[in-house]
Amino acid sequence: MRLKKKIRRIFDSILLGLLLTGMGLMLGFVDYEQNATICKKVEIIMHYGHSEILIPESDIDSLIRQQSGVIQGLPMWRINTEKIERAITKQPYVLQANVFETYPGDVHVHVFQRQPTLRIMTETNKGYYIGDQGVILPINPDHPARVLIASGHIPDACFVGSSAGSEQHPAASANSSRLLSDLYKLALFINRKPFFKAQVDQIYVNKNGEYELIPKVGDHIVLLGNVEDLEDKFQRLFIFYKRGLNKIGWNRYNVINIKYKNQVVCSKI
Repeated sequence: MRLKKKIRRIFDSILLGLLLTGMGLMLGFVDYEQNATICKKVEIIMHYGHSEILIPESDIDSLIRQQSGVIQGLPMWRINTEKIERAITKQPYVLQANVFETYPGDVHVHVFQRQPTLRIMTETNKGYYIGDQGVILPINPDHPARVLIASGHIPDACFVGSSAGSEQHPAASANSSRLLSDLYKLALFINRKPFFKAQVDQIYVNKNGEYELIPKVGDHIVLLGNVEDLEDKFQRLFIFYKRGLNKIGWNRYNVINIKYKNQVVCSKI
């Protein structure tokens, strides 16, 4: 009986050794095959969401070439996907990038673009976007985005110390950052309301630092005041549009004032 157990232990040990050797050979073969695999294709997939194109696929392709050269045709072991991913993510219009390999020899590049919320024109006509999460973005003259515009008395000083494309939120800026924060808050509110997203063409900051709305339809401006009680102010304006201007005409008044609580004051200049 003891002899049988001893023989069984020897047999099990030999079997385990053979299995481990086989697995090592298989892993070595797979590793060799992967190292010998040539990159056959680079697939770039852009995710733009609901925004227009701010960074085209061709820019990403050029960036990859600048960073790593022409990777198609290279052995897969020479392609540093993490390095390419980091380079793409540093671009101001890119929210997220995922670069990975698949067998046999494909490199996939998924790029998620930031969504611009508001275009700001300063007093000296310098332009910026405020994108999702409040990130300040530069203007790409070759690929403008059709978004809500803010103009008027917006000093360049608002953007001092704000690196375009960084994770810095306007509210983190000093001094006049309150202005950017308020404009961003107002733009988000308007964009969430389908009626006003279609109706409001521009936000104007007057010399008193108050906000005026310039509509797409109607020969009037809307005096909003500050960004407090936005739900109440826009609800009053919506009711006035539907029950008032729809009946008497959209060009009846030049000024519609909703700054004051429970009031809609109209005047003709």
